[in-house]
Amino acid sequence: MSEEPFADGMTEELIDKLSGVPGLKVPGATSSFYFKGKRIAIADIAKTLGVSYVPDGSVRKSGLMLRVVARLIRADNGYVVWSETYDRPFQDKIWVQDDIASEVTKALRRGVVGSRSEQGK
Repeated sequence: MSEEPFADGMTEELIDKLSGVPGLKVPGATSSFYFKGKRIAIADIAKTLGVSYVPDGSVRKSGLMLRVVARLIRADNGYVVWSETYDRPFQDKIWVQDDIASEVTKALRRGVVGSRSEQGK
C-alpha cells in the first residue's frame, strides 16, 4: 500500500490519544504492529492482547484528498460496533493524523467507552 507509512503514523497517533482515556486498555505500538500483515482472526488478536475491542481501518488517497476509515470491532463476535469515514486535504500528514486520531477518540469516548459499564467490559 502506498500510504503504509501514513497508516503506521495514524496507528501510533491513535495509540497515543486512546491511551489517555481513563480505564481504557491500549496495547503499545510494538504489540499492535506485531500483527501487521498477518492473517489472524480478530478474536485471536484480542485474546493475545487481552482486549475486548480491536480497531481497524483503511487509508486511501485520491489527488490531494485523503480518506481514512476507522472501525472498532468487537472481539467476541467479530462485528463492527462503530465505523466512521474521515475525508481531509492531504497537505500536512501530521496534522491529519492528529486531527483524525482526536476525532476517533472523541467518538469512542461518547460511544463504546461510555457503554462499557453496561456491557460489563
